[in-house]
Amino acid sequence: MRASSVVLTLSIALLLAAEGASAQGKGKVEGRGIAPAGDRVPVNVMVVHTSDREGGVDPRARDLDRKLSPQLRYRSMRVLREQRVDLRLDEVGTVKLPDGRVVRLRPMHKGPDGVLIAVDVEGSVKLDARAPNHHKVVIGAGEYEDGNLAISIEPDYEE
Repeated sequence: MRASSVVLTLSIALLLAAEGASAQGKGKVEGRGIAPAGDRVPVNVMVVHTSDREGGVDPRARDLDRKLSPQLRYRSMRVLREQRVDLRLDEVGTVKLPDGRVVRLRPMHKGPDGVLIAVDVEGSVKLDARAPNHHKVVIGAGEYEDGNLAISIEPDYEE
């Protein structure tokens, strides 16, 4: 892993901690059955590619750009994938990255402070992050093509 990837991952992890303190398709879900609404944790996932190459910001990623641009240096951000993963507590959902790796998501606890989600980016990062409802958690997922991948995870449940 190049130093730029390590810096991106660490910068995004710090942004995650600060954020936690203050719709296309369905993901694969392991498990069966219908859970009560209180146990359901729908999660919106956005995979973006950031690069030093000119290109601007994909309009679908403007909110994410507002969060990341003060912390990271890039010239373009494009959305590679948007996916809604409808999970129950302790159920594992997966999202495939454009490089073939898989992101596994497992909501472990839902409470007044948001959702505690275990995230495993295959071959890269494993972490637990707490995200308030409708707040984005952003994770660096390493190098891709001429830049880096980042994953935005946003709980979107009925309160």
